[in-house]
Amino acid sequence: MHVAIFTDNDFGKVSGVTTTLQAVLRWRPSDIRIRIYTAADLSRDQPDYLALRSSGVGIPFYRDMKMYVPRFLAFLRHAQMDDLDLVHYTTPGPVGLAAMFVKWRLGIPMIGSFHTQLSEYTALLSGSPRLGSLMREYQRWPYGKCERILVPSEATRALLVAAKLRPEKIRIWTRGVDTERFRPAARSAAMREAWGVTDDRPVLLYVGRLSAEKGLGQVSSLMQALRATGIDYRFVFVGDGPMRRALETACPDAVFTGALSHEDVAVAMASADLFVFPSRTDTLGNVVLEAQASGLPVLVSDEGGPRENMVAGETGFVCAAERATDLISRAVLLARERDQRIAMGRAARAYTLGRSWPRALAPLYQTYRDVTAARLTIPAVSATRAMRAQKG
Repeated sequence: MHVAIFTDNDFGKVSGVTTTLQAVLRWRPSDIRIRIYTAADLSRDQPDYLALRSSGVGIPFYRDMKMYVPRFLAFLRHAQMDDLDLVHYTTPGPVGLAAMFVKWRLGIPMIGSFHTQLSEYTALLSGSPRLGSLMREYQRWPYGKCERILVPSEATRALLVAAKLRPEKIRIWTRGVDTERFRPAARSAAMREAWGVTDDRPVLLYVGRLSAEKGLGQVSSLMQALRATGIDYRFVFVGDGPMRRALETACPDAVFTGALSHEDVAVAMASADLFVFPSRTDTLGNVVLEAQASGLPVLVSDEGGPRENMVAGETGFVCAAERATDLISRAVLLARERDQRIAMGRAARAYTLGRSWPRALAPLYQTYRDVTAARLTIPAVSATRAMRAQKG
């Protein structure tokens, strides 16, 4: 079976989507050949990736990010040469449109996986609920063409059902974590020294884009509350984005590392003491799993998918998004109570040992098999594939 995953994501940057798709390639079974189709620029050609480089276009409200306009006919030619059986649609950008074009021209099935709440991002970053509604309507179109729609959380399933996508098409596909890369043993005294902290000074960590949709407006209030209690701490931001300058002004005592490689992110997580992730819009939050695998208790919002990837009260706390004081009180508690912080961190590590990537990816690979098998029972499609086989 030959599958092409179409994505607009840039593999030169670490993100939850690129981490997931790289895991899909790494753990694929022998009966499925998978290739990622993208228009983004890759640093080097790789056989598992088809990177048809093209011009980049700036994304409104995201000054530091680009969309790459795909060459539709070139994608189609490669899809024909790859003898595709299935299209996997992941993003509603230009490459997503190329996925729909290839599906239509080849007459093959398409599944979709939902990774980002673009409608909520659009409304928040533009300040226009109307634009958010238009994005929601647009997303219904491609996902409505999919045989199956895979979502990372129950929260995301509820959003898509509310958007009037057919519930019977929607399946949960959770995520895994590499517990060999993300582990407490990666803790680095040298990194903590670079952050200006001793071993008894707690480090609160955020990893991700520095952008408004991540709920980072609460962090300056959190830092002020910690200072008011007299707790000696350090806040570290790993990542970059349009909010960085504003955060540097509001949080002058914090450390800003910029974007790091996946390997360095793992060291940073193990070198911290508490993970703070206030996003209300994330569909899953891979970093929440990675932080727990690194032995950190986590603080997450009660809105969005991250709360489904921890055990409330055991591996961290779920904080009320509408009450900033809830996040603050939980952070103060864990920054102050070292023993409770350590106990929760151990529970977090134990929890993630049951969240391996092979286990998480099994439903995806089975979906590939089920959808292509169901399609081949249709006589017209079977005849078409027989003709293709004869030509080959």
